[in-house]
Amino acid sequence: MAFWIFSWNAWITWVVSIIVTLAIDWDAEIIASPEESQFSYQGPLWTYFGNKSENVSIFHSREYMQKHVGKFKDVDPERISNHNYSFMTSWLKEYSMKYPNITWLYSVGESVRNRTLWVMAISRSPRIHELGIPEIKYVANMHGNEVVGRELMLYLIALLCDNYGKNSYLTNFVNNVRIHIMPSMNPDGYELGIEGDRSGFVGRSNDNGVDLNRNFPTRFPARREISGGMFLEKETVAVIKWFRQYPFVLSANFHGGSLVANYPYDDSVTGQDNIYSPSVDDRLFVALAYSYARAHANMWKTGRRCGLNVNGDFFLNGITNGAFWYHVSGGMQDWQYVNTNCLEITVEMGCYKFPNKNMLPRLWDEHKYSLLAFMKYAHRGIKGFVFDQKGYPVKNAILSVNQGKNITTTDNGEFWRILLPGTYTVLISHRKYLPQIFNITVDEGSAKLINITLEQKLCEDDNSVFNGKLYPVDGLRVRGEGAVRIAVFGVDSLGKSIVQELINATCLPEDLFVQILQQSTLHLLPSLSTEHALYLKDHELDALLLFGQGLPKSTLFSAGINTPNQFDQKKFDDSLMVVLGNKTISCVNHMLDRAISRMIDAFNMMKTFQLGVSLGCDLNQPELTLTAITAVLQIVVNVFVDVKDHITENSAISSTDLADNFLSAETSKATSASLRYIEEKNCASIINIGLMKALVFGDGHMPHILVMAVEQKTSSMVYEFAMDLCSESLQNQVVHELLNVSTLILIPSIPYTQLYCHDYTSVIKFKPFIEQVLNIYPFIDYVVLLATGGMKVRYTDTSRVGRAKDLAFNYVSQHALIKPTENDVCSRNIPVSTVNELHWRTGEWQEAPDILLVQTACCYEERGTGHLYAENKASLISTLSKRVQGLSGTIKETNGNPVKAPVKITVGSFVFYTKLDGYYYIWLSPGFHTIDVYKESYHSYTFSTKISLYRLRIAHKAKSVKRWKDGFERLPLNDFDSNTSDDDVVLDSTKSPLHRPY
Repeated sequence: MAFWIFSWNAWITWVVSIIVTLAIDWDAEIIASPEESQFSYQGPLWTYFGNKSENVSIFHSREYMQKHVGKFKDVDPERISNHNYSFMTSWLKEYSMKYPNITWLYSVGESVRNRTLWVMAISRSPRIHELGIPEIKYVANMHGNEVVGRELMLYLIALLCDNYGKNSYLTNFVNNVRIHIMPSMNPDGYELGIEGDRSGFVGRSNDNGVDLNRNFPTRFPARREISGGMFLEKETVAVIKWFRQYPFVLSANFHGGSLVANYPYDDSVTGQDNIYSPSVDDRLFVALAYSYARAHANMWKTGRRCGLNVNGDFFLNGITNGAFWYHVSGGMQDWQYVNTNCLEITVEMGCYKFPNKNMLPRLWDEHKYSLLAFMKYAHRGIKGFVFDQKGYPVKNAILSVNQGKNITTTDNGEFWRILLPGTYTVLISHRKYLPQIFNITVDEGSAKLINITLEQKLCEDDNSVFNGKLYPVDGLRVRGEGAVRIAVFGVDSLGKSIVQELINATCLPEDLFVQILQQSTLHLLPSLSTEHALYLKDHELDALLLFGQGLPKSTLFSAGINTPNQFDQKKFDDSLMVVLGNKTISCVNHMLDRAISRMIDAFNMMKTFQLGVSLGCDLNQPELTLTAITAVLQIVVNVFVDVKDHITENSAISSTDLADNFLSAETSKATSASLRYIEEKNCASIINIGLMKALVFGDGHMPHILVMAVEQKTSSMVYEFAMDLCSESLQNQVVHELLNVSTLILIPSIPYTQLYCHDYTSVIKFKPFIEQVLNIYPFIDYVVLLATGGMKVRYTDTSRVGRAKDLAFNYVSQHALIKPTENDVCSRNIPVSTVNELHWRTGEWQEAPDILLVQTACCYEERGTGHLYAENKASLISTLSKRVQGLSGTIKETNGNPVKAPVKITVGSFVFYTKLDGYYYIWLSPGFHTIDVYKESYHSYTFSTKISLYRLRIAHKAKSVKRWKDGFERLPLNDFDSNTSDDDVVLDSTKSPLHRPY
């Protein structure tokens, strides 16, 4: 940057030397003097783009945007005013209900005062990420008293929704992006703000008094500002999770108090103001910032306008590098640039932070075209997919360009890289694949679509590069990306052969190693040498694992002083003998050689667990399999997974028994590798819901049921259940009928899943994850959560129809180890019942589905997880099958059209309302029931039915699903009798009791 920053020295000196005696008129036009205008040709915009900066077809002016957007329905002037939290929420809900096909109103969390952090997504498919469609976001009101962005986000929502299908420009825009709009990141601060505030600070911070735009993790911790607080605030944590949840490409953050578009970096190594701090994408950021400024009525002009000083601030072309204006540490736009694929600018929207109502129409008029012009950049540059040779997407592939930062592909192998016109060298790389490099020319038009296929890397093509650093270590291979760091060596010929086998097996990982490589980083070296000392020191290893010959047993080095408490050597050695066999043949155990001990001591790894494992005397012994080696590795990994997750006295103990850590063909189905089996069988849909992967069984029929593992230990249960649903759907009549009349949504793992167990007194912590699924499947009214921490079940009963309690006792009655009349076997001191209700606190979650929390194992239990599904299978299938008992049917008008929801259905003292036009489902307990059907403007109708449960132990004789003439569907696992004959047409298109009165 020196080539033009140097030329600014005179300009900087000139600006500093100006003394203005009168405060600037904040309503004045931005008019530069001839001398000031001259400096605009020496700034970054002109340096990068020259005469192109004056070309409105490249940087669109307000007049250019007016012409191309065309006529549209603008926001009703009567509705333009300041909206507090209640009115803002009402506005959002109004547009969500008015335009359900293109909007999705969701929450990313709550403020300190428990106000919802609302986001409105707008797209042709607002609830799901469409492959190849970029995601954009706008965030406003980060500083609570800077409210212009908050109001303009509401008006932008109205503009996009009200003109969808009417204005071709806006319709095309909505059809080709998904924009997420957060009107207020700091709703607590807003409520403290004062209308008419020009440059004050009341309401700026959150309710804890922390400036949220100083609260993000900073590039230079020594420069952290006091106003940013010591810890991440509740709002900051929520939006960071949000940023990581979606593949955002482009973003703007709206503030107030000046009129300028600000771009990274906001901070610098010096921590001083007026220091230009460019990113490697500086040229692109200048273009992004100016694209917003140029489409504004005044922002793009060079000159002095309102700002930090009483004299205002001077900006060239209405843009500024953040740190060149003033230094900010812990800002949101810098954090995103460093940690995500998203490019964000910060826009100061006007002179008044909290303008009066009469100022807002003008502010909206000035900014509306800028808001549209900026978002067009999401379609610039290159986009595409990265696949492997089998056609599967490659996630976390790194896309590097010679002019800008690296980005990574999504879980679906997608990428978007915003680029300016020019020729670029692009490198696509991934640790498992051979890199691809190519040149591409980008023009002014839409992003070029490029699909890349990577060839798998051969083991001999691997090298000794780690974190970008080359180590000249012969034979070194690094596998995995997990937090537990383990070096694995061989101390003799047998040990070297085993490590070489690991190198080959983990190069293109077999299913056996999926979990290990997710949890750990393995540094594999066939032989041990003092030359490795520097490498080992640099990598701060958790464990040093040595393999060699000798009777099966372990050896602890350094007198065992670094051995974690979780490692039980006796149990480990006993299981080695069981798995590998106690052979009479003996051989030299090199672990006991003094030379090996001295070498390890010389490494001076005082904080590293040092374990030697002797694995027998013959490499070809049938017991010495990769499965056995994997079990040894998994034990060591588990010890440190527990340590890193701060195990408490109530937490589960990792097993040191090899038998519990085998991942044989029988148990490998309990890992995420089973996804491949499900895909091959095509028995379920696999979709992404935020950071969760959902397995959806069934054809969409109601009822919808959610089964979710909330601990790592129960994740395997859901995978095994999914495998059974695939394999038994055609063989097991109960499973077949269950899937025919319902939809099961299985979530094997939630984000930030708990790696240790404890008891639960509430399920409120799982509300955000359940709500994410409800946003996609809103008809879910029953949820099963799988955890540990006891041998018992807990339930919440929101529906109050008797279902929740009935199903809880049903689950226990089918379980071999949990008895409804006995206490929890895991509770050693205080008697705890095996079935109990959890109650919501007032207002905690009023629209919650009924939830069944199943706790499947004691925390102190030392067994692995392979037994859990077998112990719970009967209970799970029985409970889900009983869950679908009841009555379903169609409700039609006499002309055959479905009756629009809601229709009121009364059964005894219980009232239900249909949620889907023309269809309903009611859970009913066994017995006789009278059903009343009512909707305003239609005649009501009453009929009777008998429901009797079909017992599971003879479930293979269950009745088949069948549509009857009365329009109702008889669900499996129950008998259905009606006092109307089969010749009667109850709710069909020819003799509907629900007809309009004369």
